[in-house]
Amino acid sequence: MADLISGAAPTSEAGIPAVGLTLAARTPKELPLGGAGAMAAGSPESSEALLYLHGWAGSKELWWSSLREMSGWSYGVALDLPGTGETPAAEEPSSMADMARWVADMCARLGLKSVTLVGHSLGGNLAAQVALDHPRIVRRLVLVDAALDTASLPKRAFWSLSPHYGMHALKLARLASEPIAALGRRTPDDHQGGPLLALARRTRLYLDKNRDIDLQQQMRWLCENPLPAEDLSAIAAPVLWIHGVRDLTIPITHAREIVRELPHWTLHAMPGADHSPMDHDPEGFARIIRRFCQEKQS
Repeated sequence: MADLISGAAPTSEAGIPAVGLTLAARTPKELPLGGAGAMAAGSPESSEALLYLHGWAGSKELWWSSLREMSGWSYGVALDLPGTGETPAAEEPSSMADMARWVADMCARLGLKSVTLVGHSLGGNLAAQVALDHPRIVRRLVLVDAALDTASLPKRAFWSLSPHYGMHALKLARLASEPIAALGRRTPDDHQGGPLLALARRTRLYLDKNRDIDLQQQMRWLCENPLPAEDLSAIAAPVLWIHGVRDLTIPITHAREIVRELPHWTLHAMPGADHSPMDHDPEGFARIIRRFCQEKQS
């Protein structure tokens, strides 16, 4: 196991293909996809393609900074998962395996034959499922504070699933989040304002982009899809796990326990970062992924 703990990611980018883009071309934009929400940045002609999957209560906008930071050398697309943002909820009862098929279908619609798949939290569980079920489209896998061993999630994660008070718990969480979401609605994507504004922006996305009934369903899919190390060992693609040292939602011990059993995976711990390291240090986060892609050329 490689466990890289440092205050800043290496800055060397020698050998990484650079794409000359204007600032406007590097700014993430809505991508017309029809029936699904998507945001993209970079040149579609790039030899590197990255597909981003957000976590529970997130949306494609979570990846705004990552899309921008990576756009100079790659083409990146972030999706709204079903039931989030501009993507309608699934009409029939679903599962993570069904969601994985949906991701594969989105890749086909986007013309992406081989991607570096980046998944955060619940999206990390989904990304791993895609790598297991549809290995041909996953060139590399990047897990970000991923929820793989679902039994280790905090108890509050299961409150929404209660048949008696689940929806009440979600409604109370929404009410409690409104004051900071109000600040988030005045916070631009390019806020440059430290952890508080980043949290406010994420909270705004949680309230404005999601419905409680869909969040409950997504949490059920996650909890019904534990991925132990013995299953994950079947993933053929190179794997990088980025995890915030200060993550209280999914402690870094969860990542270390899994990676200890999978020594060919690489764990990069980000000091000072919480559950959303892409917001803690967008430039450093992007450098970590770029270096991984450079080392795992195929």
